Amino acid sequence: MERSDVFAIIRYRRSVREYDPRPIEDWKLDLILESARLAPSSTNSQPWRIIVVKDAALKTTLSDATPASINRHPWFEKAPVILVLCTVKSGTQKFAQFLGKNYQLVDMGIVGEHIVLTAAELGLGTCWVGWVHKSHIKKVLSIPTNWEVACIIPVGYPKGESIPREKVYEKFSTVAPRQLEGEAGIGNTPANKRRSIDEIIFHEKVKK
Repeated sequence: MERSDVFAIIRYRRSVREYDPRPIEDWKLDLILESARLAPSSTNSQPWRIIVVKDAALKTTLSDATPASINRHPWFEKAPVILVLCTVKSGTQKFAQFLGKNYQLVDMGIVGEHIVLTAAELGLGTCWVGWVHKSHIKKVLSIPTNWEVACIIPVGYPKGESIPREKVYEKFSTVAPRQLEGEAGIGNTPANKRRSIDEIIFHEKVKK
């Protein structure tokens, strides 16, 4: 049966909110950051800037950087590394915004996905957090005014049990059987419910 290692990692990845406090090896962090650097972008603008936060006090501050109606994220403090992804619009992207196009945000989505998939392949959990108090984060981390905070991604070893790497490829590298709600992935985290293929995929024309 045909298999795909990349698909295995996509299927294995989960949003992890419980972390083991052990540190991430430097070479793994380097690979994650290099995967971000190599992401494609509109007009090769490479609008991303990434702040790597390891300091305990800063992580606590980031855990509090939530909008007023949202609870704080205490689990941020357990992750050994927090990546703060920022975007800096190029001249072309600034012009495109007048036409209602936010290409820099599309680019940040691509770079973020590179990060979470590379991390999962290395046995590390992540959680993409977009609803954060951006102005507070900019002040605390001395982020330049022309940078926009896109999201925060904690990175670390999941607290729960994870599947050995060779088993990941064996178990998740084919489309059959399809992933169902509750399927255990990295950190023994269950999969969320997904729409069926028939609900999201259309061939040639959309049937009314």
